[in-house]
Amino acid sequence: MYTETNESHPYRSIFIKIILVVVALFILMLLFPTKGFVTNYVDKKLGTSKNGNFNSNLIAMATAGSGYFTESRLPQKTNEETKMTLKEMLDKKMIVKLTDNNGIACSSKKSYVLVKREKEEYTMKVNLSCADKTDYIILHMGLDSKQFPSTSTARCTFVKNLDEAWSYGTWSNWSSTKPEGTGIQVETSSKKIKAGVKGYTKDQVETRNATKYIYNDGRVYYVCASKYDNKGVYKTPTTCTKTTKIYYEDPVYKTVTYYRYRTRTLIKGKADTKEADCDDKNLLNEGYIKLEKN
Repeated sequence: MYTETNESHPYRSIFIKIILVVVALFILMLLFPTKGFVTNYVDKKLGTSKNGNFNSNLIAMATAGSGYFTESRLPQKTNEETKMTLKEMLDKKMIVKLTDNNGIACSSKKSYVLVKREKEEYTMKVNLSCADKTDYIILHMGLDSKQFPSTSTARCTFVKNLDEAWSYGTWSNWSSTKPEGTGIQVETSSKKIKAGVKGYTKDQVETRNATKYIYNDGRVYYVCASKYDNKGVYKTPTTCTKTTKIYYEDPVYKTVTYYRYRTRTLIKGKADTKEADCDDKNLLNEGYIKLEKN
């Protein structure tokens, strides 16, 4: 009996060890999740560099679309849609080529901006399709608005001089280019300038009496030479006429608006300062100016 027991003991020992190893691995999996689980959890909470790049590309498309689909380009009827592919945006130089983290260009045909007029609002679907990810966002705008809200996150400082006390610089030279920007005062002047000529023709008529000829037998004839319109021989006094086409040119004028500007700076006094999105048009309409960053 001793011999049989001594032979079976090693097998039982190995079996117990295997069970212990399996149990240990199971416990480790519970205590320390798999790498994939951790990665997915972090991706969900913080986002990966790949997701960050994708989101940046998506926002770039949305920003370009928001600037393009102004009032005149919006659908006019309920349920009407207007679509622009990424290729069309690239062709119009509205955006640069979008690539994923591997440098692969996102699909220019499957990526698009779709604007739809709903019953009570406009929606803009921005769909981006890349090799590693496809997703979309939807922007909303009321029917009484003229442009979709910007997706830009840039912040700027706006200031309004409550005392209306300004210090002005010198005027710029007059130019036909309208100055853009904030914190400037603009003056305009209109002037008519010659833009070209308009050509046309008029008839000029010359007249003279026909030449009188008296023959020896007493007959009398009146002759208009070949250079006249009514050339020929007449028995009665006749007026010969000659018509000539005369070319004239009249100048054509157009009105051109010229601009000049000067910068204005707040004089120390009572002022209101606000931080807002750099493209906040409401503040500009209220008299605030955007301080340019140095």
